[in-house]
Amino acid sequence: MKRNLTKTGWTVLTIALAALLFTPPAGAKTTKKAAKSKANPEAQRLMSAGLANLEAGETSAAISTFNKAVRKEGSVSTYFLLGWAHYQRGFKLGSTESADRDDAQSAIDAYAMALSLDSSLKELPDASRLYFSMALCYEAVQSYDKALDAYKMAFRAAPNKALIPMNAARLRLKMGDTAKAVSNIDLAMAKAMKNGQAKTLRDAVRRDPAFAPLIANGASRKALGIGSSEDGEAVADLGIRGEEMRDAVRDTAPKPVAPAQDAEVLEKIAQGNVEFKFRRYLSAVSSYNEALSLDQERLTLGAPQTAQIYEKIGTACNKLGQSEVAIRSLQKALQQNPMNPSAHYQIATAYAMSGKTAVALRALDESFKACAGPNDLRRFVMQAKTDTELEAVRDLPAFRSTVAKYSDRVALR
Repeated sequence: MKRNLTKTGWTVLTIALAALLFTPPAGAKTTKKAAKSKANPEAQRLMSAGLANLEAGETSAAISTFNKAVRKEGSVSTYFLLGWAHYQRGFKLGSTESADRDDAQSAIDAYAMALSLDSSLKELPDASRLYFSMALCYEAVQSYDKALDAYKMAFRAAPNKALIPMNAARLRLKMGDTAKAVSNIDLAMAKAMKNGQAKTLRDAVRRDPAFAPLIANGASRKALGIGSSEDGEAVADLGIRGEEMRDAVRDTAPKPVAPAQDAEVLEKIAQGNVEFKFRRYLSAVSSYNEALSLDQERLTLGAPQTAQIYEKIGTACNKLGQSEVAIRSLQKALQQNPMNPSAHYQIATAYAMSGKTAVALRALDESFKACAGPNDLRRFVMQAKTDTELEAVRDLPAFRSTVAKYSDRVALR
């Protein structure tokens, strides 16, 4: 266990998940065989394909594939895998603070659907994976109480996994509850010692920047068994700089950079995400607008969240054929985040559907320019070649030349 909450960790978990999900637990061969015979063969094929996408690091392709699997068979496994794919894409930078909140919320929604089908999650070989990743996603959207509940459920499902209560301790300290953070550390260390892994757990905490506040806090550092002579080495091992270093040497946990968010606003956003996921676009727009209206009074959403809501409204309006409304919302999203390729792409489709081909092609070019890397660029180029919303511009020479220019960069033909 060299690192926690990192890209390497995600890859290892993905490979392990593929084996776990399609391998029956010991002593359950007959039951599993019977269940498999009733499963939708196409859904099974799509799940396998989606897992192959994840193993290759193609999280967006995996999300698309698992969405298809859900439509074929809405089961605990298909919803879990859809949530897992959103979780992996959202946490590609490896921390709850830098996670993509839209992906985190989408993962929560998918996991909630899995739990609504079977709260015992008997279909999953390791239910702790769902609860643990769900907890991290709740942290990312700053629903801390729900995150703690999810950590509790994860630990209940896997009582020997000491990193679960250690992450709960990290969250407790973030919330300013040092006493309960220390209690969680004591529990984690007791479990690790029982399994002969105390040093492994301590080393993992010392090397992972996510746990820097635990080392910086005197009470939690003592519970971890890290002595004062080791403090300099422990902080140096984390490789953190600037403001993160200033936080790490404090004797108290750093305060959250954003104010506590309003539960009612977040609930409206969550409702909108569920409606959007199941293509109930009118209801989704209504919920998102209610969230924005509430936030005008309470001012708890940050710019990235606000941008995501406007983008979702614009995308939903596109699906409803309301191009002008879509464009207004998407422009608001870009005011908050000018380098959002998805918002640029949605504006391109809106202009294309309204017959404004020249502006549509400029917006499409902007969407390609805004892509952060080759995977994102490949995804948007492929969408541009196939999306029905762009049929009005696809035969134009300017479209072909634009797409060809970017296709060369990602070896697409």
